[in-house]
Amino acid sequence: MNREVLVRYHEVGLKGQNMPYFLDCLVANLRRATRGTGVQGVWQRQSQIGLVLSPGASPAAVQREVQRVFGVVKTAAAWRSSAELEEIKRTVIAALEESRRSFSSFRITANRADKSYPLTSLEVSRELGTFVRERTGTRVDLTRPELTVYVDILSSKTAFVYLDPVVGPGGLPVGTGGRVMALLSGGIDSPVAAYRMMKRGCQVDLVHFHSFPLADGSSREKAVELGELLNRYQFHTCLYLVPFAEVQRHIIATAPPPYRVVLYRRFMMRIAEELARRRAAKALVTGESLGQVASQTLENVVTIDAVVEMPVLRPLIGMDKAEIVSQAEAIGTYPVSILPDQDCCSLFVPQHPVTRCTPERAERVEQGLAVEELLRAAADAAEIRNIDEAEVQVGGR
Repeated sequence: MNREVLVRYHEVGLKGQNMPYFLDCLVANLRRATRGTGVQGVWQRQSQIGLVLSPGASPAAVQREVQRVFGVVKTAAAWRSSAELEEIKRTVIAALEESRRSFSSFRITANRADKSYPLTSLEVSRELGTFVRERTGTRVDLTRPELTVYVDILSSKTAFVYLDPVVGPGGLPVGTGGRVMALLSGGIDSPVAAYRMMKRGCQVDLVHFHSFPLADGSSREKAVELGELLNRYQFHTCLYLVPFAEVQRHIIATAPPPYRVVLYRRFMMRIAEELARRRAAKALVTGESLGQVASQTLENVVTIDAVVEMPVLRPLIGMDKAEIVSQAEAIGTYPVSILPDQDCCSLFVPQHPVTRCTPERAERVEQGLAVEELLRAAADAAEIRNIDEAEVQVGGR
């Protein structure tokens, strides 16, 4: 029988006159995600998208790729049938035989999208339930069935049968929300923040600051690996690797120890904003959670933000560590994030960093620094990794 992978969306369908644009982006992302898996065509109708498979293609493999596409709320590997009731019955039995599912109770959940179809959804469910019960000797259980058989009648000509729909990530298709630049530390939080912005439709560029040669190259390696993991959700990722050692040398030589972390962060924001402008990004993104560490107190957040003009988005600001860890585990970044590395912000950190620095005080401390010169030099020295193109550039452009 012909197999297809069905995709349902929700939020995309609420966009009114803009819905065609969001749908086009969703379809394009589905095509990109399933490239090389045997999808030979895509159709759209009535809040549903179908991926037509070539002979020999694995529906399960296609479904696994579809599950990571933002905008998808549910997906199922389905059997196509005509809408004639006797043909639907044959398709249901064939689907049960092919799936080799063992069950003692079941229910039929039918949905009649075409209201001109001669039977209602309830009538279709009853007809098919009686038929399956007689053919299999199992019983109907509408409340706690071991197996649910879904039947979608899309038109007077087409129906689909499927058994195990899978929940997708939801959200909006990547590319519909504009471009942002996310600061990627190599820890647990920042990859989750980048993921959450992708889920809201943003194309997320990444910038990682490293202290090589003051530190080893482990943080760079982690950043690349995290970028590759995040790239599964947006298909193209531009990662900037910024040498930060020279900036740190100047800060260490000039600033009192308690202010170093705040000054590190202020310079990171300046450099990230410069790179974001070069990429035409509209906002910066960080993985900060309010009060989690000394640099993330409300006072220090205000002081750090004061050096940039772009909006700074903090999707984790109200989350606690346990919530962030749970999401990192779910999206697959946690095992890499907890690997040991020499992170630049952990170098030369004082025992008692300032927790309530004001913008005015930070500006006074920075008076001995060539701010513009340092940030331009760091931005221009950034190495660019276009992760899905295996291409490396130097020069921050």
